[in-house]
Amino acid sequence: MYKERLTQRIRNLERKGSGKAVDDLSHIVNSIINHLQRVLNTRQGSVPIAEDYGMPDFTNYQGLGVDEQAKEISDILRNMILKYEPRLHRAQVVYEPDKNDLLSLRFKLQTEIVHGRDEKSVVELETVISSEGKVRVER
Repeated sequence: MYKERLTQRIRNLERKGSGKAVDDLSHIVNSIINHLQRVLNTRQGSVPIAEDYGMPDFTNYQGLGVDEQAKEISDILRNMILKYEPRLHRAQVVYEPDKNDLLSLRFKLQTEIVHGRDEKSVVELETVISSEGKVRVER
């Protein structure tokens, strides 16, 4: 399993001129965060590689309660992460309401990254969907 996406590896080869693999966990986590933000900020149906690539339009969830919405969205997030980010395993997505920001949905992502020689690290990330529909992933 590679630590970076193909385009990142090519870009790094051009910059450094060497094919040496990067094994720094923080570098891998940052690469994963950048990729997840790209995937989760893409709308379904807008990319020709797959019909289900990206997030669905959440305006269709009107009428559902916040808890039902959050459960359904957390399942969508988990499925997207497991399908389109192969460096992550055993992802769990849990809704964590934020009383200070009622207009956004906040989820805790706990997942496992396999790196190095079968080393496993558990990483927790926070995923926030703003009222504008933008998804932010951070450590």
